[in-house]
Amino acid sequence: MNIYANRGGGSRDPHAIARRKAIVDLVGAGPVRSQRELADLLRRRGYETTQATLSRDLRSLGIGKAPSSEGSTRYVLAKPGHEVLDESRIRLEIGAFIQTVELIGNLVLVRTPPGNAHGVGRALDLLGWPEIAGTIAGDDTILVVTRARNAARSFRNRLAQSTGRNFR
Repeated sequence: MNIYANRGGGSRDPHAIARRKAIVDLVGAGPVRSQRELADLLRRRGYETTQATLSRDLRSLGIGKAPSSEGSTRYVLAKPGHEVLDESRIRLEIGAFIQTVELIGNLVLVRTPPGNAHGVGRALDLLGWPEIAGTIAGDDTILVVTRARNAARSFRNRLAQSTGRNFR
């Protein structure tokens, strides 16, 4: 979550932004088990806050509670986007909806049925393959930008291998 974003009543006040950054730092640095503990940690950094403000900050930052290894709960940062779709969902998207793959220099055109390009493009982005510099998705076509002509061929080969299909 971009702490500078103004999501539904969020503040652009520099003090609020700094406080939210401190919350992210504290939660990311180690186990914080309660709002009271977080408020104490913030107070030590010079941020006085109410429980209501702290609740709003946690919600706007996407911070929630999760079980800890000690059997209690602790606050955790929202997972990055690349962790949101599990690997089986990614494989399903690319395996089920890719129809054709066409190389054009260092560019790759990937065709899907209408309405499926965005899901497949996101799945391709989440693969994290080093050949992929980025994707642009329309309704039924994805433009995959690779870093070089040989990277485009490598991308096509990895895609064929991971789906069990031949895209020549």
